[in-house]
Amino acid sequence: MKVFWSWQSDRAAKFNRDVIQAALGRALEALSEELELQPSEGPELDHDTKNAKGMAAIADTIFDKIKNAGVFVGDMTTVGRSEGGRELPNPNVLIELGWAWAHLTHERIILVANKYYGPKKPENLPFDIRHRRAVIFYNLPKTADDVAIEEATAELAGAFTEALHTSLSEWLAEISSTPGPAGMPSRSGDPSVWFEKGAVIKHQPYHGGAGEEAIKPVEARRLYVRIIPEKFKGALPKALSVHRFQGPQGNSGMNPLGPYSGAEGGLNTEGTVMYAVGRRDGQAETWTMTQWFRETGELWSFDNARLEKDRFFVGSLITEVAQFLARGLHMLTKLGAIGQIRIEAGAVGLLGTEWAGNFAHERGNALRDRVTVSETRRRWDEPAIDEFLLNLANEMADAYGRGELKIEQVRGMLSG
Repeated sequence: MKVFWSWQSDRAAKFNRDVIQAALGRALEALSEELELQPSEGPELDHDTKNAKGMAAIADTIFDKIKNAGVFVGDMTTVGRSEGGRELPNPNVLIELGWAWAHLTHERIILVANKYYGPKKPENLPFDIRHRRAVIFYNLPKTADDVAIEEATAELAGAFTEALHTSLSEWLAEISSTPGPAGMPSRSGDPSVWFEKGAVIKHQPYHGGAGEEAIKPVEARRLYVRIIPEKFKGALPKALSVHRFQGPQGNSGMNPLGPYSGAEGGLNTEGTVMYAVGRRDGQAETWTMTQWFRETGELWSFDNARLEKDRFFVGSLITEVAQFLARGLHMLTKLGAIGQIRIEAGAVGLLGTEWAGNFAHERGNALRDRVTVSETRRRWDEPAIDEFLLNLANEMADAYGRGELKIEQVRGMLSG
């Protein structure tokens, strides 16, 4: 999304063009920071024939850019006066402003002026302009030192940020309300897994080579978590790169969600898989597994063990989800994940289980069979992850009829 800036060079750049350009740049950076956008995704400042290829036809290029811009910003600073004393903006800026009015809504047009040169007040603007949306004024004389220039730039950046919020309201609403990447489809009626009942997961040996290994996931109550990136820089990573990835302390982003002492896995049709191994009636089976999907670049993990005895310990869930997110986000980021990342976590099969507690009044039977928490962000820093974990803990608490937890309690689980 482009913000087109129409500038003039009649007044000294140090007090006009440079200040406005710097302030607009800061405002756009502030919007991108607020919306957690990558540099390539945020609103971009555009002007004249910037980035036009070859010997572009200047007027046609400018008019085309204005027509397709999200916002038009025009410098209305007085550059001359008529014989009758009427203050006159730069004529090229006025032409571009007229084109913007013809193709953009008034809400998407922002005007700015340095009061030192004029106009001193909105009433001194040309008639067709003074009745429109208020002009943003700043006051910077040609005698201003660097300190004054910085103060004016900072104040102007704040005004631009507020104005851009209004002008880009529809675009901002679209950005903030997106549900995020969908990821792979889940089993019908069960959001916790991607495979059907009775499925056997097949893969190559862990270290490669001939042959095939197989594992059957246990059908039982489940906790689960997914990390779904929107896209990657360039192509999606290769499954072998994911399989071999080693993070801090040798941890793999593939490490499964639940408790285990050793893991198996390898490359498979969907990408690469890792799981803990057990045996029942001669059949290899697993209670916890992580699958990375080459089609979407997502990580999906589940665990049966934490609900095996029909008791739910919220601290175990929060701790293990936090650890999985730390490993998985680190790996996906290192492999080039950018843009939105959607995290989903929850549980299925809760009915018949009990919220664990030391005393009877601290316990509670499940009232809901399923919990799903999903959130999309462009930056998953520690506070964002803590907030997600708090939401997850409170959704689980609600499923058992328990009271809300505080962020301090969640952080205590993580540190304890």
